[in-house]
Amino acid sequence: MNFKRISAAALCAAMVLSLTACDEAQPQQGAVTSDGGLNTTTSATTTTNTLDDDINNPVDITDFVEAATLENPNLVYFGHYDMRVAGDIKPGVKLFEETYGGKIDYLQCAWGERIDKLQTLIASGDSPDLVDKEDLTFPNLISKNVYEDLTAHIDLTQPQWAGYDVLVEQYAYNGGHYYYPFTANALPNCLIYNKTKFDGLGLDDPKAMYDAGTWTWDSFKNIMIDFMDRDPDAVGGVYGLLGHEIIVSTGTPLIGMQEGKVVNNMNTAEVERAANYLTDLRKEGLAVRGDGMWSNESAPLVTGKVAFLGVGQWKITDFCKLYKEYEFGFVPFPRDPSADEYYYNTTSFGYMVPKGSENVEGAAAFIDIMRRCGTDPELKAVVKESIMNDKQYSEEQYEFLTSFENIAEYNMVLPVSGGISANLTTVLDDMVINLAFEQGENQKSWTQLRTEYEGVIASDLSVFTE
Repeated sequence: MNFKRISAAALCAAMVLSLTACDEAQPQQGAVTSDGGLNTTTSATTTTNTLDDDINNPVDITDFVEAATLENPNLVYFGHYDMRVAGDIKPGVKLFEETYGGKIDYLQCAWGERIDKLQTLIASGDSPDLVDKEDLTFPNLISKNVYEDLTAHIDLTQPQWAGYDVLVEQYAYNGGHYYYPFTANALPNCLIYNKTKFDGLGLDDPKAMYDAGTWTWDSFKNIMIDFMDRDPDAVGGVYGLLGHEIIVSTGTPLIGMQEGKVVNNMNTAEVERAANYLTDLRKEGLAVRGDGMWSNESAPLVTGKVAFLGVGQWKITDFCKLYKEYEFGFVPFPRDPSADEYYYNTTSFGYMVPKGSENVEGAAAFIDIMRRCGTDPELKAVVKESIMNDKQYSEEQYEFLTSFENIAEYNMVLPVSGGISANLTTVLDDMVINLAFEQGENQKSWTQLRTEYEGVIASDLSVFTE
């Protein structure tokens, strides 16, 4: 789905995302990422009940508490990270608990098990009350009756939801409204670089190029070439996420939505142009995969073996916390010089209420509070302080990151390929990984890849196109 400059009336610009629980919800070191990597997480499901980081990140929301009642003020959140101590979510948790006199408990599971275990809990009558919105949520899991319809529980006419009716409607299914995102972001993934290393090599700063409007496919390629020419230890230009982001920068996702219908864009000139660019990066040794470069590992970037790591925004804080001797920068993926404007891969985040939850009303009240935390100026200040304590961004980094919450200012592209099926996600990832990174006899052209997979893709899409 491609939106040309959504107006402020359509989507309220005052939000808090990016530095978010969806940061925390991303796979950690060694887990699956969209352009490759293997999930090695094996932790068992446990229940945790202690909000234990008040020393490191004290959050005081006393001034915002207006006592209210719920029939049941207690909730269970199910996921692979403790959202109650995530910098941006903790204020909302504390506000909910102190407003209603209840408690949010945490039921933990491994990253790779969360969807299957959720469906098991639902089938056994043990549904939790809150779970993260997943890539597979829309339209796949919604169509399988995994979530409760919240239409009767959340009032979009309330001030904190102003303008969000359009976004909620984008995720409507058969007249129901299951997903009420409380944040959105035009920078879910980015390119991180070692600014200290760049300065030492006399390279231009990509962030300055972005600010000047010159950060394009061409300048991205040229700076990687310069990096490799000037550093004898360099082995490549970029690793990590790449393919899908370059395709989105054309303004056309591989799989999108138009007028409520799933659309396959594999044969468009825009996707073909991006595929050719990715192939060129691979052929010139700029896009690389190898030892320590199959997912989101930090070492190749820290040591200067590679110029850029393409990764989810959640990874920025790792560099802020762990590598104090270096200054790291981050920048959006480059603009397609042949596109009419700059396009951004845009995402949203929120919580879903699983089917069978015994406290839909309470869960909806928490979602409502989270939206308030993103719109009330004084609450937003509390959230910022909590995020800064948790993530350890610099003020400059924080301001740059939060600028992407003003999504009315960006041309947004909303791919839905991850929401069709796990199989389709794997197929499309395999295709873009092959384009950008495959070496040797397994290399294939975009034409070969389309021909090989078109039947599988058409079959998976048919569920939502017929």
